[in-house]
Amino acid sequence: MPIYEYECEKCQHQFEVLVFKSDAEEAKPCPCCGSFETHKLISCASFLGDSGLSACTSAASGRGFS
Repeated sequence: MPIYEYECEKCQHQFEVLVFKSDAEEAKPCPCCGSFETHKLISCASFLGDSGLSACTSAASGRGFS
């Protein structure tokens, strides 16, 4: 169950959604304005590899993030 980032085309609000397999293709409404005119952004979850570590986590680990 990945977390995807979305951006609203109407109000430009960016938000995250935990997406279940059964809901993957459904439009996600903006929590600010309620518009369904949203698009998916590239998220850290899309970079997960076989090791379970993401490129985002690995790159950020030197800066105090884990």
